[in-house]
Amino acid sequence: MRLYITGADGSLGKALTRELNSHPHTADWTVKGVSVHDFDIADEAAVSASIDGFRPDIVLHLAAIAIVAPCETDPGLALRVNVSGVHQVSEACRRVGSRLVYISSDYVFDGVEAPAEGYRETDVPNPLSVYALTKLAGEQIAAHVPEHLVIRTSWLFGGAAENNDDVLATIRAAERGERQELIDDQYSRPTYTVDLARAIVHLITRDEFPTGIVHVANEGWATRYELGAYALMQYDPKLNADHPPTAISFDDCEFVGGRPKTSAFNTDRLARLGFVMPDWRDAVDRHCAVLPRRTASERTSA
Repeated sequence: MRLYITGADGSLGKALTRELNSHPHTADWTVKGVSVHDFDIADEAAVSASIDGFRPDIVLHLAAIAIVAPCETDPGLALRVNVSGVHQVSEACRRVGSRLVYISSDYVFDGVEAPAEGYRETDVPNPLSVYALTKLAGEQIAAHVPEHLVIRTSWLFGGAAENNDDVLATIRAAERGERQELIDDQYSRPTYTVDLARAIVHLITRDEFPTGIVHVANEGWATRYELGAYALMQYDPKLNADHPPTAISFDDCEFVGGRPKTSAFNTDRLARLGFVMPDWRDAVDRHCAVLPRRTASERTSA
């Protein structure tokens, strides 16, 4: 099997590469990862040359601008990367006959009258931001590939950049002694990149490749405050005691771009496909156990 990954240098891309290399079913696959350092994902000629030349069996399209505010302030860039980029990759997949796995977001839902059991794949999206609109558009473009799989996920953590990892941002801010306010009435399902990578590998190695949409997230609902406070306690109880976050309300925040107040998934389809995600607390425990510890001097100078 030949596997092609866009956005391979991101937190999910790195977790996927590690899982592919260690999984018994994929360790001998030929994997090619590309990132923004290789070419512009919206450049038709560059994408065509790369995918056509490699001729992958499966393309995992992870490349995206995955932060709400930058998409809202520069919608042209969001459209270029999150929409045109998906179009170029999808067309290349159609041309060479590759299966396509596209990563989407819980933010395609509006959170208004959210189902008590969580959003199912069949529920109707209603994006509230430019980011969410571009992710939904990406889903619709990916659906033109005959064998496509859209994986929606939520509140990813497990990376190395604070701007798109709430767990890491909360811990590093506490280390710097910064006052933090975290929302305690916005709900979703925090998801660890390591567990998401394992779920993706499970899905793409099934005897029957699943198509359509699958919701993938760690078990259990949480607020941003619950996630941050729990992570701080697991990482360093003294740090949590010295610099605890303050709980605030979703309605008191002035966001750049709309966000759903409740966007937790129902993951029954994932379970039927043979994979059950661990609880988010277990995932945070494992993530905190491998996070590099900073010395007192490093915390002061950060």
